[in-house]
Amino acid sequence: MAEGAAAWLERLTLEQKIAQMIVVRGHDYLQKTLEMNAEDRVGAVGAVLLTTKGSRRLEDIVAWVNRFRAESGAPVLFYLDAENGLADTFDFGTSFPALMALGATRSPELAYRMGAAIAKEARAVGFGIVSNPTVDVNSNPDNPIINTRAISDRVDLIVELAAELIRGMQETGVIPTAKHFPGHGDTQEDSHVSMPVVARDKEYLMDMDLRPYKELIPQGLMGIMTAHILFPALLGPGEDPVPATLSKAIMTRLVREELGFEGLLVSDSLTMRGIKAQYGIERSAVMAVLAGHDIILQDYESDPEITFRALLDAVRRGDISMARIDLSVARILEAKERMGLLGSDPVDVIEAGRIVGSAAHEAVAREIAERSVTALEAQTLPLTGKRTLLIATRGAEEGMEAEDLGYVIKGKASYLFERAGAYADDIRTLVVSEYPTSEDAALVIRELSDDSYEEVVFATFVRVLSYKEGSGTVPESQLRLLEAIRERREDATLLLFGSPYAAKSIVPFANCLCTYGDCVHSIDAALKVLYGEIQASGKLPVDVNGKYRFGYGL
Repeated sequence: MAEGAAAWLERLTLEQKIAQMIVVRGHDYLQKTLEMNAEDRVGAVGAVLLTTKGSRRLEDIVAWVNRFRAESGAPVLFYLDAENGLADTFDFGTSFPALMALGATRSPELAYRMGAAIAKEARAVGFGIVSNPTVDVNSNPDNPIINTRAISDRVDLIVELAAELIRGMQETGVIPTAKHFPGHGDTQEDSHVSMPVVARDKEYLMDMDLRPYKELIPQGLMGIMTAHILFPALLGPGEDPVPATLSKAIMTRLVREELGFEGLLVSDSLTMRGIKAQYGIERSAVMAVLAGHDIILQDYESDPEITFRALLDAVRRGDISMARIDLSVARILEAKERMGLLGSDPVDVIEAGRIVGSAAHEAVAREIAERSVTALEAQTLPLTGKRTLLIATRGAEEGMEAEDLGYVIKGKASYLFERAGAYADDIRTLVVSEYPTSEDAALVIRELSDDSYEEVVFATFVRVLSYKEGSGTVPESQLRLLEAIRERREDATLLLFGSPYAAKSIVPFANCLCTYGDCVHSIDAALKVLYGEIQASGKLPVDVNGKYRFGYGL
């Protein structure tokens, strides 16, 4: 019979207990991590460690997972972001639309099926905890880092769909971490770059940003991820102005005592500039544990030994008590036991291959995409598919690795062009920069002077990315090009593959469809609506401007 959580807690050494509390993710330290694992000093591993300097292939990821399990003397937990499924991180798995697209469907059933599918694929390759779902209330339309990662700007809709996402994950054996506590939706800065400040009073925060947690915790939420954001109104009397991550008043008294949370508290990445630049690697790790975290995401730019030693030395000095360590390790082991994660049986790569990206899971993603497409304008839809000019943007980040998550940002213009060919008989395709040059503009205007084009379509990919200047927005140079197109072709169509907030800056086109992201299923769904194969049924889950308000959708 497998040992239970209590037996494991009794037999773990101090070093093994410290290891349980750190997700090791050092990009350049895979060999060092393997050595630490052989010494029983690794308790959790982030997917980013395995992919950035390694491989994204199923066989290789499973081999890494099995090696860590086999060589460790204690249960290892594998951590994955998975906001939109496994395909963002790996070269396999189902790619799901953005959570805001799910919000546009208004479907609790699809939320449950999405959560269960992501969890089933994660478990199939050995991962037991995911950084998902985002329950931030995106009340600031200029938010550069949450935006379409949020379900909505309405708390009731967030709670309704997040509850089902969470239920789907937990019933399938994966620990979700609702994020970013106490709330990242009311910020105007990217916390990867600097430390945002939310200057709301506590009463407002409890009614808005904290309400998802107030309602989801009593439903059995197992995990919460915290944010590097300063909330002055939530700090304790005399407490230094530290970000929520490092505040005992927030991480212990508020979430544990006031809200009654008994699950796992997981820090956001300790690499993020807002915390690392100010507090450093060792100090931020120790402060996060003292504040109340059970698990911290190690700074992926540094040797994991630094973080491990910082916590170990803090315990030996008496700065962190053994009771504090045992409390967190007991929670971690109990969560692992509940999810069946205390064992070390190898992952079956054949079975994993059968589950990840399965037809059933692809069908869920496709249905979310098709039910989320939102028609903001539809004067001449459906299009006929006759001689067409199709223009699409390309971002400078395409083909590069997303710094914080370790996945490759894939350009989708070529996929759009390929799929559009099934609907348009005679199609001319152009790619312009996300920041169109004068040469880009001249090329487009020259093509528009050709009167033989019966239909003109412009597709813009409005991505939300960490560390990206202008994240989630359409640049001024592109807005000028869009206005030039609209002036020359009043019947032109605009496809927004990403943030609906972009529409507030654009003079309306004759037709405008929003998909909330550029998942392949969302691109397919937009084309189906564009050419009349299906009807647009998505409803805006946020307020964009005076015309495009929550619930709008033609």
